[in-house]
Amino acid sequence: MAYETLLYEVADEIATVTLNRPAKMNAYTDQMGIEIADVMLRADADDSARVVIMTGAGDRAFCAGADMSMFASNIKARDQGSQQGEARRRGGISLPMIMRGLSKPTIAAINGYALGVGCTIPLLFDVRIASDNAKMGVIFPRVGLMSELGSSYLMPRLIGLSRTTEMMLTGRQYGAEECLKMGLVSQVVPQAELTKKSRELAGEMLSCSPFSLAMTRRALYQGLDGTLETAMQFEGFALEKCYVSAEHKEYVSAFMEKRKPDFRKLKK
Repeated sequence: MAYETLLYEVADEIATVTLNRPAKMNAYTDQMGIEIADVMLRADADDSARVVIMTGAGDRAFCAGADMSMFASNIKARDQGSQQGEARRRGGISLPMIMRGLSKPTIAAINGYALGVGCTIPLLFDVRIASDNAKMGVIFPRVGLMSELGSSYLMPRLIGLSRTTEMMLTGRQYGAEECLKMGLVSQVVPQAELTKKSRELAGEMLSCSPFSLAMTRRALYQGLDGTLETAMQFEGFALEKCYVSAEHKEYVSAFMEKRKPDFRKLKK
């Protein structure tokens, strides 16, 4: 797919997805939703990439919410009995499932405003890092809507029910430090260092076994829905797979030979 609203590049085994509508503060459109779903599947299938970072173009916004012209167009289409806007609803259903099923770690580098869908998209990522000028807000009730992309499921599990209800029932915006305190993001860094810090974190992930990371992601997200017993059962299954993996053998050999493991050479 040729992308209209985002950029995709891979360097040093890190895939970077950039929401690319800077003149509109990277406002979300139906087309962007389709492209995000496509690019995440593309990155997961890309053998040259092992970690995925998403950010926004420019220094003002990760994504300042939905494009109001899209809402206006969708309202007009609905009033006329058209099915326009169906792509947006399909994207809302599929993207969380796509993100849950990925095999590679994901990082949301939140630069500036992350409002509405710009706040709920990062919830689908494994790690969220914010610039010091970031502002996040679940502003849906202020525009007559409600949260989407599974955020009513994900956010209480990230920051607790009390904080979530405060965010979702007021629609207010929160600064980066407040987001850090509530656990919505794991780091706050100067705006000028966001790309560097995100890539440093990705680099730490690159030092790990890809198979181990994939199994760990799966265990963590399955654990959200399961019990201690089911979590232990999957951990036992996955650990046995890890024990016989080429990556585990490579690490042990590297340790014994006093060198760094080279997981990249094990790619098929």
